Amino acid sequence: MAAVEIIVFLAIAGFVAAFIDSQVGGGGAISIPALLAAGLPPHLALGTNKLAATGAAATATVSYVRAGTVMPRMAAWLVPAAAVGAALGVMAVLNVDPTTVQALVIALMAGITVYVLLKKDFGEEDNYEAPSPGRMAVAVGLTVLIGFYDGFLGPGTGSFLIFAYIGVLGFDFLKAAGHGRLMNFTSNIASLAVFWQAGQVDVLAGLPMLLAMMVGGWAGSRFAIKHGSRWIKPLFVVITLALMLKLLYDMGLLPGI
Repeated sequence: MAAVEIIVFLAIAGFVAAFIDSQVGGGGAISIPALLAAGLPPHLALGTNKLAATGAAATATVSYVRAGTVMPRMAAWLVPAAAVGAALGVMAVLNVDPTTVQALVIALMAGITVYVLLKKDFGEEDNYEAPSPGRMAVAVGLTVLIGFYDGFLGPGTGSFLIFAYIGVLGFDFLKAAGHGRLMNFTSNIASLAVFWQAGQVDVLAGLPMLLAMMVGGWAGSRFAIKHGSRWIKPLFVVITLALMLKLLYDMGLLPGI
């Protein structure tokens, strides 16, 4: 592809990825392959994706905060956890082949999808109550682990965060999506700092995607706020299934697709 074609391609892919990611996660399954298709090697694609995804997470987070779906006191506990986990994840991925974790991710996604489908009222109502120290510790621990995964690989991070915050804290899908975006923004910033220091960010490829993802993140979050959980839940299931198929394909287990 010529330079102009690459920019247009990355911008379109970035908008679509951010629109979806701002609501239920999974945008990395679109944006990372797009960067690889543009000719970036794997680690450079991961680092450049963090540059672009930071813009999407920023605009989406602002929308959710303004809509009142993010609780400042809760965020004060979860934000540092996401940052620490993500930084550790990037340091790991720079020395490890990320395909080694794909099988575990697929199994987790399969379990999450089955649970959400079987539990019809999952995330439909906001059942949040001030958490006990034990539940808060679980929420913080899961945020560290998911932040680590975001820095290490990425696709599906938003889905894992939403599932964790509904299951542990009793949020509905909309409130879980708001906190998930803030945590994703935090993990993106922390990851980007480490990738940047390692020289694994292509600014020329990342900036067009960043601008497009900022617009996509804003549009997607506004759409979610307007339509609420009745829209987010089915999209959550569809994107999780799509992510599983994408990871299976990357592992060579679905050669016919």
